[in-house]
Amino acid sequence: MVILLVLFLVFDTPAKKPIFPYRLVEGVKEINPSAQNKSSGNVQFALDGQQRITSLFYAFYEPNIPLKGTTNPYKFYLDIEELINDNLDDAVIGISKKNKKGMSEVEERIKKFEVISFCNLRQSEDFYEWLYEKQTKFTKVHKDRISEVYKHFSQFMLPVISLPAETEKNDIVNMFERINRTGINLSLFDLAVAQLYQRDIKLRDLWNDFIKKHDKYKDNPLSAIQPIFPLRVISLLEGKEIRKRDLLDAVDLQKDKFIERWTQAINALVMADQRITDKYGAFQEKWIPYPSLLVPLAVLLQKIEDNRASGYSDYTKVDFWYWGCVISGRYEKNVFSKMSEDLREITSWINNEDKPPQWLAQLSTSDLSLNTTDDPRSSLYRAIMNLVVCEGACDFLTGQKVIINQCQDDHIFPKSRYKDKSEINSILNRTLIFGKTNKRKKNKLPSEFFKDCLEKHEGDENKLLESLSTHFISHSAYIAIQNDDFDNFLQERQKTIESAVFKKLQITLDTKITAI
Repeated sequence: MVILLVLFLVFDTPAKKPIFPYRLVEGVKEINPSAQNKSSGNVQFALDGQQRITSLFYAFYEPNIPLKGTTNPYKFYLDIEELINDNLDDAVIGISKKNKKGMSEVEERIKKFEVISFCNLRQSEDFYEWLYEKQTKFTKVHKDRISEVYKHFSQFMLPVISLPAETEKNDIVNMFERINRTGINLSLFDLAVAQLYQRDIKLRDLWNDFIKKHDKYKDNPLSAIQPIFPLRVISLLEGKEIRKRDLLDAVDLQKDKFIERWTQAINALVMADQRITDKYGAFQEKWIPYPSLLVPLAVLLQKIEDNRASGYSDYTKVDFWYWGCVISGRYEKNVFSKMSEDLREITSWINNEDKPPQWLAQLSTSDLSLNTTDDPRSSLYRAIMNLVVCEGACDFLTGQKVIINQCQDDHIFPKSRYKDKSEINSILNRTLIFGKTNKRKKNKLPSEFFKDCLEKHEGDENKLLESLSTHFISHSAYIAIQNDDFDNFLQERQKTIESAVFKKLQITLDTKITAI
């Protein structure tokens, strides 16, 4: 049995001076044309649960407006026979009013008491009159079953949190955080939409315009750039905090200034996303070590763009900071405080400070745990795969640079042959393999498969080693492959990967800085 928790967050506010602009539930005007916003007393906002309330209203009151996502109005009915047979998932029927055949059929079933409109479920008196006096189809056993289901429906308790009129804005945001643990971004964005609407800033339209102009982000739920990101960038560009309780105040700008900052923030985020993709090797959203890094990266890139004196070394410092973050797992926790701290310190470093932040200068490959890194969701795992992309990953068979979007993250030593090895899923035994080549590899022993690869490289071991080097497989690691020596392969590949990481964590500029 599935238990569904429905939760609503409502807020009382003075009608004459509401904290946010408001409107009636969609469809109310169609049912009651004289309905209007209150001009005195308190008005109750539905801060969380708006879609649920609107859906329920639509089903039970049948406003003559198109159902969301369609072009026609719909009506909803309860199939009594399905209900009696305990097929509750199939008991709800929705039919477009323009579906004349469907409407005709359901009207015939209504006459036979097989179906009842949802609007007849609103008042218990009307429903029980229909059940016990009007209909003549069902037996007492069936009536008892129908009555039992209706009782559960009519007496269903909805958990509601009601905030009093004197509740501060920050407390509302905190309540959103507690309720929407898996959807904080959308809820906070919705609050910003409401707040900015008072200054004639249509935030949702601005976001939709951005989506329409960039095909990469259109209809892409996995898009790296989330709706709340531009607001965080704006806040940081304004020198404000980006903690959730501070963000609404941080974007409290006049319309012209906000639009200017919004455009700047969007462009900076796109620039950051392109850099992560093209320069840092995260060829798909799922391979970005930390999507949240887009925000501080966008701000840093924007600051460099704004400074006419900026040059090559400034971008190099940003690159150093980025790789330090993703390799060290810096953004695993305390994300917002880390963003603000990094922006202050990296900006100071860019402005000709003598050395990078202490945490960055002290990074060392000795802190890595590559052999136990086996979770594709971890930043280090993704960072190593990004490095393979940056290295120019070549196909094992042909030696040609692969079409990276057609590659698969897979084992070098096959799992089916080495499943007793505790480190079989380690990043040290995984790389991006061209799909067609992966089918050829299957479950072959490494020595067998790479013998095929050598033949495809015209039997020239140097050419094969050149291709393998793009996957951080050295000559010593190749010897381990020839001997099907899993343990030595991991040891040798770890040395090569650590060397590649070391290069990313080492920087030598005109200031003669060496981080390690």
